[in-house]
Amino acid sequence: MKKILPVILSVVAVAIGIIFVGNGISTIANKDKYDTQITAMVVDVQEEWEYATTEDEVDRLVNTAYIDYEFDGKKYEHVLAPEQDDSLKVGDTVDILVQSGNPEKISALNPAKGGAIFIVVGALLAIVGAFTAFRMIVRRR
Repeated sequence: MKKILPVILSVVAVAIGIIFVGNGISTIANKDKYDTQITAMVVDVQEEWEYATTEDEVDRLVNTAYIDYEFDGKKYEHVLAPEQDDSLKVGDTVDILVQSGNPEKISALNPAKGGAIFIVVGALLAIVGAFTAFRMIVRRR
């Protein structure tokens, strides 16, 4: 089992990488659907400790911001902000993009940036996972 676990983890890394790349491509392909810029209000900021998982990391406080916004007379309340910034405080305003055809779908002002990040991270995961799995399979022979 110890010998096959690294191969399984490598295959999982490839699968997750492919999912990330697909998500990034989808985000970039759909960026034009986010056609309306509006201003939202930060209504809640939840603080949570993120604990270090390695010796090189440190414990840190992470803030998660939630917003309220209104579009075409309908209110959308306590929605996870599309972009997180530790400096956000309750009462701050943030500009977001909304899909006018589906106003529950929101994005940060530059959705292509997020899509590109997903593509790069996903490609790296897939390449490293595939390379590692290939090396382990070749070593077994």
